[in-house]
Amino acid sequence: MKIREIMSRPIIAEDEETLVTKIAEDMDELGIGSVAITSSGEEGKEGEKEGREGSKGGKPVGIITERDIALKVLLKDKRASEVKAREIMSSPLVTVEPETTVDEACKLAARKRIKRLPVVENGRFVGIVSIRDLLARKPEFVREFYF
Repeated sequence: MKIREIMSRPIIAEDEETLVTKIAEDMDELGIGSVAITSSGEEGKEGEKEGREGSKGGKPVGIITERDIALKVLLKDKRASEVKAREIMSSPLVTVEPETTVDEACKLAARKRIKRLPVVENGRFVGIVSIRDLLARKPEFVREFYF
């Protein structure tokens, strides 16, 4: 089975200059636990998609999870309205491609101890797969993640 078959689409992405308050609002409004982050260098190219859905025209550079916001903003008493995505995003980004097998993705996530793998094709975000998605298909990998 390939990642293409189980990934969630579209991926929600924001620019690395976006304030954490906007990212937290996206997560809350959409009921999601992470937002992909793109570079601002290519933002706004003609013909590129605007808004939070998709790659927004920039290169994939990081991801922000609820845990990142809690540990890097709230616990450090920073003001989310003054912190930009690039300051707290997890980077370098660990990704998979749509044709990666579920077995390969499970092994990568376990080795890197990560719970979300953005799916990138031709240098653009195309989806995301979570540890929950992976373990639902390959429960034998539970030991590698939790023990």
